[in-house]
Amino acid sequence: MSKYSDQFKLTAVQAYLEDGKGFRTVAQRFAVDFSLLRRWVCAFQKHGQFSLRKPGQASGTV
Repeated sequence: MSKYSDQFKLTAVQAYLEDGKGFRTVAQRFAVDFSLLRRWVCAFQKHGQFSLRKPGQASGTV
């Protein structure tokens, strides 16, 4: 199981994208490693918010 919820990841990614501050600054604010935040942001930019879901979790589409 993932340590961080989907909502937490999305909030951190949005904070990075909206604040215009560096990975390290935003990562410190959310108490996560900057490389983890960078991975979340890259996944979000390439594949959208569903890329932040835990593996095997339904996408919400029918």
